[in-house]
Amino acid sequence: MDRRTPFDVFDEMDQLFDQMRRSMIGVRPSFPEMRPVPAFGDYETTGDTNLTLESTEDGYVVLADLPGFEKEEIDLRFDEGILSIRATHEVSEEAMGASFSRSRRVTDSIRVPGDVVVADIDARYRNGVLEVTLPVEGGLEDDSHRIDID
Repeated sequence: MDRRTPFDVFDEMDQLFDQMRRSMIGVRPSFPEMRPVPAFGDYETTGDTNLTLESTEDGYVVLADLPGFEKEEIDLRFDEGILSIRATHEVSEEAMGASFSRSRRVTDSIRVPGDVVVADIDARYRNGVLEVTLPVEGGLEDDSHRIDID
């Protein structure tokens, strides 16, 4: 018969938290002699941008919250009526003789109704908010079109 100590509760809680971290954000091995540690710095989210589509007189405006990214880290595409956003931010640091890295990736997309004039799509990124103007009139182009961000 095993005897339980008051500290067994803490071991069980630690196991539950490890299991929760693994299911939410994965694990990354650290040193071979140690158990895997949570990969707090590496995560990807989908639909985490509070993406909104608003209609205007000329078409649509899409707003996406992307705090912490540089405009060069954002890939914006329009293809077959769908506006897709992918952003990746990576940071490497050194502390106490060890190097650490973290990355954050966000993906989101939205279907834009109507016929968008692809050549006139405009995008701006300021203060962590991406604003994409999609004028509507004419027909959709079949080819994917990469959009530069100002």
